[in-house]
Amino acid sequence: MRSLTSFLPDLVPIFGISEQAIYERQRALVRIGMLAAPKGRGRGSGVEATPGTVARLLVAVLATDNLSDTDERVHKLALAPFTATDKRASKSGGAKWDRCPWTGAQTFVDALAFLLSPEAPILPAPKPGAHTSVRVYRGSLGASIGFVWSRRPGKGRSEFGQPDYAANNRIKVEAQLPFEALRAIHQRLNFGERDEHASQP
Repeated sequence: MRSLTSFLPDLVPIFGISEQAIYERQRALVRIGMLAAPKGRGRGSGVEATPGTVARLLVAVLATDNLSDTDERVHKLALAPFTATDKRASKSGGAKWDRCPWTGAQTFVDALAFLLSPEAPILPAPKPGAHTSVRVYRGSLGASIGFVWSRRPGKGRSEFGQPDYAANNRIKVEAQLPFEALRAIHQRLNFGERDEHASQP
C-alpha cells in the first residue's frame, strides 16, 4: 500500500492547494496526535494512505485555510458526533438513530473514512445511484452529508456536531466536498485511477 506522503500529489488538483501545503497539514496532524509519526524517510515511508488517514487529512483541509488553526478546530470537527438525520431516513415507530444510517459512523471523520473505503457505493460515472456531497460549517465546526443512494436507506442527510443552518445575522463560512471530488479521491485511493474529468477546473 502507498504511503500517505506519496499519495499527496494525487490530492493536489482536488484540494486546490500545493503539495507542500498538504504535507504541512499532514505534519500538523502528527503534532496533534491525529496521525502517527513517520518511522522512516522519503515518500515511501511513514503512515499508509488508507481511508482513515486520508479522511483525517481531508478534515484538516475542510476545517480551515489557516495552517496555524490545525489544532483543536480540526480535532473537534473530526470527532463531531452524529446528531441527526432528516425524516426521509427516519425509522418507523419514531425510533432514533444513534449513528449515521448510510455509513454506520458515529463521528464525522469515520463517516468520511467509510465514504473513501471500497465498501462505499461511490460508482464511476456515468452510472447513477450513489451521489454524495459533504458540507462543513466552519463557524460551528459542524458538518452535514447529503446522500442520494439507490440502495437503502436511499435519500437523506446526516448531521454531525452543530451545522450552522439558522445563523443569518452573521457571516457564515462553509467548505464543500462535491461528489465529483469525493469520487476522484475514492477512485485514486482504492483503484489508483485518475478521474481526469473530476480534476479539471
